[in-house]
Amino acid sequence: MPNIQPRTFSVISLGCPKNLVDSEQYVFSLKQNGLEFQTNIENCELVVLNTCGFLQSARNEAREYLQALIELKKNKTIGRIAVRGCMTKAEGIESLAQEFPDVDEWSAFSPEQAPSGTELAVPRHILTEKHVAYLRIADGCNRRCAFCAIPNIRGNFRSMTENHVLDEAKWLAESGVKELVVIAQETTFWGSDLPDKPKLADLLRKLETIDGIRWIRLMYTYPQYFEDDLIDLFAAGGKLLPYIDMPLQHANDEMLKTMNRRVTKLETERLLEKLRTRIDHLVLRTSFIVGFPGETDAMFTELLHFVEQWKFERASAFAFSPESGTPAYQFKPRVPAKTIDRRLEQLCKVMRKHTVAWASQQKGKILQVQIDGNFMDEFGRKEPQLFIGRTVADAPDVDSVVYVTGEALVPGSLIECEILDVNEVDLVGIAV
Repeated sequence: MPNIQPRTFSVISLGCPKNLVDSEQYVFSLKQNGLEFQTNIENCELVVLNTCGFLQSARNEAREYLQALIELKKNKTIGRIAVRGCMTKAEGIESLAQEFPDVDEWSAFSPEQAPSGTELAVPRHILTEKHVAYLRIADGCNRRCAFCAIPNIRGNFRSMTENHVLDEAKWLAESGVKELVVIAQETTFWGSDLPDKPKLADLLRKLETIDGIRWIRLMYTYPQYFEDDLIDLFAAGGKLLPYIDMPLQHANDEMLKTMNRRVTKLETERLLEKLRTRIDHLVLRTSFIVGFPGETDAMFTELLHFVEQWKFERASAFAFSPESGTPAYQFKPRVPAKTIDRRLEQLCKVMRKHTVAWASQQKGKILQVQIDGNFMDEFGRKEPQLFIGRTVADAPDVDSVVYVTGEALVPGSLIECEILDVNEVDLVGIAV
């Protein structure tokens, strides 16, 4: 029989790593109020769903979770349901409450309530593996890309101060974190809104001096503000990994202009050439939008050739999603859904080819691999001699992994691994 445990709660966090940081801060605040956190939602008195509102597909996912939670509540497997996050801001609490009357609490994200850059770091309960944590250095966005609803939801760009970021990073290191994944809506814009206009490269240099931190991974960069001092730091071979995440969205100039990306194909190619030339063993991750209004076959073909030329080691693609409240919602002509599906399949095939090619090139090499934990079988049982790890080329949750055979490998440890084989885009190796 269900047995609801008083003053217990659990959190389901959907969407991006920035949303996960919000969830971690919320877990900490509820614990400070005397509630007991559980990783399993079963028998919890309160289950909090932190939603994503960026795309319609994300809101659909949130609705599926909500419907499942409501069934659990009706079966008395859980107690109350609370919903917060970006979807509540994007769609409004009033309409959502009418759609889901069984939800007990609603809370809309407000940029005005988010920590400003002058406040102390907000304590968190880490929900990732204990040796990996996201370090958010800013929130919001000023860019106003035509397709993007983020500024409407998260507000204008707000950098955290250098002291804020460093204090939080030191706390994370003291908590056992070995890998910092630096995030924001646009990390390379950090500091531009602060009084002394500090440089991202200087911030990263100071992060490199923190004892205990082994890897620093920079995500969500933008080509327009990728300065030479930052490239120099990547090339120096310190704790900042030779891994650059730079969503490019398209390669045709007309598309880039219509998207309001404020960068041209030539400017992007000059930067990519500089990065490839100056940074040894560089791994580039990017993403593209397919089927943006007005995209012709010729424009899409140009994008395909661009991807073939630059051979991104890590890449993803998304179908254009018309989001209410964004300029692109009104753009015409719309690309037919069947055409978008066909183009998306073509692009993903090309991107995957280069990812597989990179993986195949690792066979026979001995790579450093950070162990994330034991491999779990389909029944949730740990395989005692099989582990999951990642190389410097693999960001958590979005990239490939390494299947490592070894004895008593500790999560968070860095080992030498001989790569024996490739399993699609993942590597297979043995600890040496």
